[in-house]
Amino acid sequence: MNTPHDDNVAYDVHNVHETDLSVAAHKARDIAAAHAEAADTERELRPEVLRALVTAGFPRHFVPRQWGGGGGGFLEITDAIMTVAEGCASAGWCASILAYGSRVAAFLPEEGQRDLWSGGPDTVIASSMLPVGRPEAATGGWRLSGRWPYTSAAGHAEWALVAGPAGPPEPDGTPRNLFFALPREAFTVETTWDTLGMRGTGSHTLVADDVFVPDHRTFPMSDVSTKSVDGRPIVPLRSIAGMTFAPPVLGAAQGAMEIAGRQLLGGDDTVTPDRLGLVRAAGDVELARLLVERVARDADGTAAVPRPDWPSWSPWDCARAAELATEAVDRLMSAAGTRGFSQSHPFQRAWRDVHTAASHVRLRPEPAAAAWLSAMRAACGGL
Repeated sequence: MNTPHDDNVAYDVHNVHETDLSVAAHKARDIAAAHAEAADTERELRPEVLRALVTAGFPRHFVPRQWGGGGGGFLEITDAIMTVAEGCASAGWCASILAYGSRVAAFLPEEGQRDLWSGGPDTVIASSMLPVGRPEAATGGWRLSGRWPYTSAAGHAEWALVAGPAGPPEPDGTPRNLFFALPREAFTVETTWDTLGMRGTGSHTLVADDVFVPDHRTFPMSDVSTKSVDGRPIVPLRSIAGMTFAPPVLGAAQGAMEIAGRQLLGGDDTVTPDRLGLVRAAGDVELARLLVERVARDADGTAAVPRPDWPSWSPWDCARAAELATEAVDRLMSAAGTRGFSQSHPFQRAWRDVHTAASHVRLRPEPAAAAWLSAMRAACGGL
């Protein structure tokens, strides 16, 4: 079944200056929280929530300034995503997808960027990093077919960025993958998202069938790691991939902390086992936040003590942060007891969301550790 695009969502919202992002994120959090149960049931964000994310400035945050975008940094978007996820993990996840989709789209040739943003910087872009498309060279571009599963916010997207292998390998031997920008009329969305948690992300399967994509709407995936946008520092894609997904996990864990606090902090300051679990969980969430914010500062070039090897550390930092958040929510769920598992209790939704989101491949500890070990061997002369 195809999911129709929601034409009722107003994308032509007023400008929101990037310095207002924190305030706007809190407003979006409250709207998302009010509709969190509906998102969980309907497996899609409500139009009101999507509108709040656009109004807050998530899609425009990384858009180049020449198109009216914010040209913003990593730390401020990281904190804003965590804020929204406190109210609804799915909304925080989609906020991140909208922001980072625009960041990737900024590497399109100028004509392709004009196609996306000539009408304003608030275009909603869904994206998939999976290079599973089947492109075939054609005069002036490519014919593209494929199915891209787990494409979050696909049903709301006005454009999509998808990937596929094309041409000979890169000089270092890695596959040459291209990104392809598709307008809404060039793809359909199959309703395939049916999971235990993160139901509201609407991460369905995006489908393209023999679509022509002109060259100016394509670019090599490697550009995201080797080229600059708006004169900003070059940031390898692998070094920030985890930052797309870790902040929603941490925000959801923080939201769970607030729920637990309301239940466990009444009365005196006696340290019961449940309260000790709450303190430990709070410490874990804070450690996780520090890890992810350190990656963001490294990417922004604003770290007080710069780490020359931060791109090698960042996947592990994000994966470890997700582990800490998951462990914290497990502690809180144990303290909540049977009532926490009640279908009507918001705690069980946070527990499901955190576990589901933390299972993302970019947050798994094994590939993150493998990337770190490989980088360290190379730094030690190939030992």
